[in-house]
Amino acid sequence: MNIVSLVLRIKPETRAEAEAALCAYPGVECHGMSDDGKLIVTVEDAEGAAMSDTLIALHRVPEVLAATLAYEYTDAQLSTSPETLPQATQSTNSPCEEAQS
Repeated sequence: MNIVSLVLRIKPETRAEAEAALCAYPGVECHGMSDDGKLIVTVEDAEGAAMSDTLIALHRVPEVLAATLAYEYTDAQLSTSPETLPQATQSTNSPCEEAQS
């Protein structure tokens, strides 16, 4: 399981459009926003969508002016042994354009 929290800067008047576009991605939830346009978003692993691809896609949402990673959690234990690393697979459901080409 992987979870990240982001602080996204948006124009306050575009909040509805931004939240609709962001929440269309699997595993993405919008939580709260300050008056000056700092929107708190969490992203969880979703089946068929790589976390890194989702983060790249969120940066490309037109209403998002800037993004800052605030928190990251993973419960996966990493090993340097090649036989314990997961095999890389190409997801056809990737929101990131580069992953699809």
